[in-house]
Amino acid sequence: MMTQFLRRRIPTAAAAARLEQAACFITACLIPVLTFRKFAEIEMTDAELTIGVLATMTLAVLCAVLGLLLRSESRGSDSSWRSP
Repeated sequence: MMTQFLRRRIPTAAAAARLEQAACFITACLIPVLTFRKFAEIEMTDAELTIGVLATMTLAVLCAVLGLLLRSESRGSDSSWRSP
């Protein structure tokens, strides 16, 4: 059993980046849905709701941006901004 585990194929960096990118995009979609459902269950003032919505959308956008940054990694392109 241990030899089978050690012989497993390790995914390439591009495949791992694509998987991470998909996880970031799924997370960016789920964050607003789940938090807005929770906002509907609890009573909040207008100020608390505004801050909650802004924080939720900021977090979702940051996850989407991270997914976009991982896109360049999944393509395997040689980025010129990296130092040799």
